[in-house]
Amino acid sequence: MEKEKLLARWHVLFNEPGNAIAVQSVLEERLAILHRLNELGVQEIKGVSLIKALEETNILMREAYRASLV
Repeated sequence: MEKEKLLARWHVLFNEPGNAIAVQSVLEERLAILHRLNELGVQEIKGVSLIKALEETNILMREAYRASLV
């Protein structure tokens, strides 16, 4: 049950647009969900490996952080 709720929330956040501050918040929540899904043994989301999703989200976090410094 927890896996399904986390996956559903991740999909909502994946498509969530917003400004730089909102984007950072969304990405932080996505990271938290991905880490929890990893703890629960999920290995992929929509055919994408969980590790790849974590890596891509981390890249986006760094980009959002850099953008917020400007």
